Amino acid sequence: MFTARMVSGASLLLFCLTMFGPLAPLQAMQMKGDAPERYVVKRGDTLWDIASVYLEEAWQWPQIWALNTDIANPHLIYPGDEIFLVMIDGQPRLRLQRGERVDPGVVKRVPSIRRTNAGVAIPALGLDQIEAWLAKVKIVNAADFDRLPYILAGIDGKTLLKTGDQFYVKGALAAGMSSFKIYQPGQRYVDPITGALIGLEAQEVGRARLLSEQEGLAILKITNVTEEVTPGDRLMIAEGLDLDATLFPQPPKSAVSGQIIGLRSDGTIAAAHSVVTIDLGLTDGLAVGDLLAVARPGDVVKDPVTGKAVTLPDQTVGQLLVYQTLDQMAYALVLKATAAVKIGFLAQSP
Repeated sequence: MFTARMVSGASLLLFCLTMFGPLAPLQAMQMKGDAPERYVVKRGDTLWDIASVYLEEAWQWPQIWALNTDIANPHLIYPGDEIFLVMIDGQPRLRLQRGERVDPGVVKRVPSIRRTNAGVAIPALGLDQIEAWLAKVKIVNAADFDRLPYILAGIDGKTLLKTGDQFYVKGALAAGMSSFKIYQPGQRYVDPITGALIGLEAQEVGRARLLSEQEGLAILKITNVTEEVTPGDRLMIAEGLDLDATLFPQPPKSAVSGQIIGLRSDGTIAAAHSVVTIDLGLTDGLAVGDLLAVARPGDVVKDPVTGKAVTLPDQTVGQLLVYQTLDQMAYALVLKATAAVKIGFLAQSP
């Protein structure tokens, strides 16, 4: 699963983007016409929600956020805090004033200096509803997957294993570990241009606990299953997908352009909160937390006057948050979609 700090409300560093160095050229910041002069942070808010109240493009939040040095940990926002829209050097900025929690559910505004708040800071994005689902599937290097230890056979000869069954594992398990996830291979992804294999999808189907090791084999017991577990399934250590709650979506450091090559949904289209696979990765400079625009490629039409083929402009239809990367591919979550998202759509710097 994701680490608890991803969505549980652990400390949120709103201005962490200042630590990442120069970004790709940014679009001009656009304030919403109905942006309020004052906003009180509520339970259930996320930083993305608040940014969307003030900005046409929420990812431009760091351009408007003004640190208040009179407040301890001004990067953190808590329920009950107040955000004010002010002008600094002729530019709109947001300032923070702390609220003080006097008892559960009651927040009092106070003007004191360097007061801390005992509550829980809001997360960057509200992904708790899909956290468990996102952690069930991961992308891996195909060669690495083929080298993982695998289920050899059930102890009693079973070929379909369920909770409580014991089985033999062949291959070297991670030293010092006792809990493992069981995976089956899924879709193989190829580069849409070269046809080269760039990654493999691995689906978690169960979990198991190490009982003993003898004569080069290990014996494990299944503690939970979500799908059929069979000989040949692979084992990985039971670790979470570490997407840090401190990461606020940001454009890639350099301009990138690729396309969607897979959908983690039933059917041929994806919508908000769906997962897509893109043909961009670490070698392209992509990183976890990067924000990409989704664009529908412009159609090629025939000019009715000249008879020549004309390519229409691409149309932006959504935004993606990169949450897992390999060298040449990545998983991304659809944060926003104004139209159906399909395989072949562009994934590029906003």
